[in-house]
Amino acid sequence: MPASPSIELTASDKACLLNLVWQVIDAGLTQGGLTLPPSPESEALLTPAACFVTLHQGGELRGCIGRVDASDPLWLCACENGYGAAFKDRRFAPLRVEERRSLTLDISILSPFIPLENQGEAALRSSLRPNIDGLLMDDGHRRALFLPSVWQSLPAPKDFVAALKQKGGWPQDYWRDTITLHRFTTLVVKD
Repeated sequence: MPASPSIELTASDKACLLNLVWQVIDAGLTQGGLTLPPSPESEALLTPAACFVTLHQGGELRGCIGRVDASDPLWLCACENGYGAAFKDRRFAPLRVEERRSLTLDISILSPFIPLENQGEAALRSSLRPNIDGLLMDDGHRRALFLPSVWQSLPAPKDFVAALKQKGGWPQDYWRDTITLHRFTTLVVKD
């Protein structure tokens, strides 16, 4: 059975969430530092949820930060991750004012994680649903996560898993019975 996000957002909730994240990014550009807007009134946005915020510039990745724990309200998680994606992603220099105009963002709200039985890498690849599943791999020392949107650039399960292992710092031939696997889906809010 596929996982689905436990939060349902109205069009108004989505617009509000995007606006809150943009407020945080704009404040970071003009004032420096993380400045949170007032808490929204929407019950859905006050619900604890895990999310990632991904920034794109001209169709290319410009930053992505997220959390897998659902301990904070969705709006707060999204605002903190939006700030992190703009200014704290170590793969990129902090966002500059002149980049703001061409920036787009996606907020990926994670479903609950569903454990997958580790029956080997071949079994994992055959069980993955391209363009639907996100994947979290953890061996106790390292962990790596790909959102379902990564399928757009890595459409073959073999390539998806290989790139996830590379992201986690594992050798290409690495596999252990102790690896834990979790599948999830996302609800994506785009501007």
